[in-house]
Amino acid sequence: MKDIYNIGELVKELNINKETIRYYEKIGLLSEPKKDENGYRIYSKKDIEIIRFILIVKNLGFSLREISILMHDEILCGNIEDIKKIVESKINEVNEKINNLEETKKLLEKVKGTILSKNIEGCEDIEIYLKK
Repeated sequence: MKDIYNIGELVKELNINKETIRYYEKIGLLSEPKKDENGYRIYSKKDIEIIRFILIVKNLGFSLREISILMHDEILCGNIEDIKKIVESKINEVNEKINNLEETKKLLEKVKGTILSKNIEGCEDIEIYLKK
């Protein structure tokens, strides 16, 4: 692995686009990069690791706002109890989403299996049926 990267090399290394990197800089997830003698942005191995961390945690369902809090408070490098609380909170959030999706699925199955097989003529009839 090299020590210094330009934005094009960073894009290839991390398989993301330039706008994503610039956006992370703009919102403070990534520090303003140094510039070479030609004024081009240059990035370090540390920048690559930070972006990798952001991408991994984002894939786990954390928002950029949550990631910003994690990074700026250095929670992931700090107290294990803080890390546990954050992960437990995210698990609860995911479970809530799963429950909501399961309820939606049940409703859709009810519509598919029951309402569509009856001679219901309009939305008003569907609404009345669903309230039963």
